[in-house]
Amino acid sequence: MIELAEMVPYAAAAELASLLLFARANLAWRSKGMRRYPLAMLWIRAVVAVSILLCGGFLMDFGLPSVAKGFAQALPAFLLGMYGGIGLIVFAISLNRMPAQLVFFGGSIHLIFGTVIGGLALDEEISRLTIGIIVILFIGQLFVIWQDRKTWASISPWRRILPFLVGFIWGTYFPVYGYLQKDIGLWDTLVITEFGVFSIISLAFLSQIKSQVAGLRSLGHFKVMSLQAVLSILAQGFTALCISWGGVVLHSILTNFSSLINVTAFRYRFQEKFDFRYLYFFIVYGVLMGLLTFFS
Repeated sequence: MIELAEMVPYAAAAELASLLLFARANLAWRSKGMRRYPLAMLWIRAVVAVSILLCGGFLMDFGLPSVAKGFAQALPAFLLGMYGGIGLIVFAISLNRMPAQLVFFGGSIHLIFGTVIGGLALDEEISRLTIGIIVILFIGQLFVIWQDRKTWASISPWRRILPFLVGFIWGTYFPVYGYLQKDIGLWDTLVITEFGVFSIISLAFLSQIKSQVAGLRSLGHFKVMSLQAVLSILAQGFTALCISWGGVVLHSILTNFSSLINVTAFRYRFQEKFDFRYLYFFIVYGVLMGLLTFFS
């Protein structure tokens, strides 16, 4: 798909809406239930998310995914959803037990992988301005990680790995999601991947059901995870629109703004310390986004 310059502002607005919704949804991972019953909470979220999509599809006459197109087309989206489900488990547990500033450390992998998928697999146009912005953002993120090396060293080794695992999974998940969306359509991709997420979280929950089932007895857990599911589904819908209107490469650039939005949300909600040197990076980021939006 060749990126249409006139659609860039609409794609940017859609991604901003997605990031704001995801930021609010991510606050749910700090709920008390996540500390003791993480898999039960995640399973509630998965059930609600699938239910919302099925009910929404019925009400809007979208129907079930067009699996009749062929099993070979539906399987990659389902497997991608399972892959994303693993990422969601690691992400939610990391965010519950680590400072948001470390979990949302950047999207370097997303930048590189998204550019490869968009440019090579989807034939998206990549201008010199876009390449320049990607290079600057990538270098900036590496600098921020280097500056945080002492903070990383202060946490336990196994926790130190988790944010990088999250970054790798999300950095590869959404570009592939965009590729599949072009192949089987926005609605089918959204629903089939969510079924994949549901399946892997269900397996994880069942494997620990003796210790996790008590988490299903709290009405408060259902309220928190229901809100999380609603916001996440809406956010994914806006992400899909951003990819449709602007392409995978543009989305890979825009999604890097999630770090500032999420860290700010956690700072005000949970009074987390915020290192203001991050603002220098994101001020530069904002200028680059303006250039990309109005001059691409």
